[in-house]
Amino acid sequence: MSWSTYLRWMLGTLLAVVAGVGTFNMLIDPLGVFGTPRVHGFNALKPHLDHHYELARWEAARRRCSLVGIFGNSRAEIGFDPAEDAFTTRKLTAFNHAIPGSNITVAARQFGWLSRVGCAPKRVVLGLEFFDFLGSPAAEPTDPSTFPTPGKDWRFMREVVFSLTGLLDSFSTIAIQSARYPATITEAGFNPLFNYRQEVENSGHYVLFRQRAVENVKAWQIRASRPRLIAGRLSLDQTDLENFLRQATAAGSEVDLVIYPYHAEIRLVMERLNLSHQFAEWKRGIVATAARFSGQDSSMRVWDFSALQPETLEPIPPPGDRTSHLKWYWEGGHFKKALGAKVLDRLLGASGNFGQQLNPANIDAWLESDREGLQEFLQSASPLVAEVDSVISSTATKSN
Repeated sequence: MSWSTYLRWMLGTLLAVVAGVGTFNMLIDPLGVFGTPRVHGFNALKPHLDHHYELARWEAARRRCSLVGIFGNSRAEIGFDPAEDAFTTRKLTAFNHAIPGSNITVAARQFGWLSRVGCAPKRVVLGLEFFDFLGSPAAEPTDPSTFPTPGKDWRFMREVVFSLTGLLDSFSTIAIQSARYPATITEAGFNPLFNYRQEVENSGHYVLFRQRAVENVKAWQIRASRPRLIAGRLSLDQTDLENFLRQATAAGSEVDLVIYPYHAEIRLVMERLNLSHQFAEWKRGIVATAARFSGQDSSMRVWDFSALQPETLEPIPPPGDRTSHLKWYWEGGHFKKALGAKVLDRLLGASGNFGQQLNPANIDAWLESDREGLQEFLQSASPLVAEVDSVISSTATKSN
């Protein structure tokens, strides 16, 4: 065989392999961005991958064009299921746009993209993360409408389709079809966190709570030292919240601003780290911001689910307990869909004592009641108080 023939044969083989890999990856479609039919036992379940979140959410949301949009971070992604009865019984289609680790900047960008294609949701559930606002940098003038819509450009095709990474993602997709606890995400953007069931069986809830609490204390001790006000300028998160509400108003959307149902452990840690006053003032600011927009064409409501209540006070199993499965929480920061369902029911009009709708008329009384409840609990001989003090003590010792 001559060298020229050999080189042509090698080049043809290489191109055939690359084309085959690309075709295979597009057929499996791990990210769900190509709209390839989902076949049970083959590619119906999609893995929860840690890359190209925004593109994957955008492509799925654009195809569904749902009436209700859920925005936020991982707490919303894991806690609010678009398939809940709260939506289906009211014949409301919903989509979960929430992205782990994201802030309101991302949510405002997502809403802008939906508006451009005529898919702005008529009702919005926006999860608000206090710790994003804490120590948020000063904002530079931005317009969310200027952010380009994510697309399947050559860079994406190279990284995800014609690559070893894409091939591994495709094999992962096939593998989770028969997994007992698959790390997956639904067509509507919801992460059921099945894989945490395995974590609970292996380690128990206590380990998950403890690990998350230690991480929180370390992070908040740093952020708490940063200035909350930035020389009279709005913070980035406050600016993007207003950008989001401004877009929602223009689209005629109803908005429910949700203060997440943090487990009581988080509230007690905040109190021990002297963050409770800032948390209360942040709530006042959210209520004031919503009030400025609620007088216009769309309705803005603020809901607080962070108070000490039977649900948020769910007892943490003791160390070594690997058989107990909590009803409401995975760990302190992430609540289960069962608790998310209670939140959604309240947002959509169900009666009950879980959560409180806030407005300028009741905010002062609510914050005072919340403060009194927290202080009273701290005086009790509760195992939870002892656990919180243990976490803070051990974290301070390690940092020294």
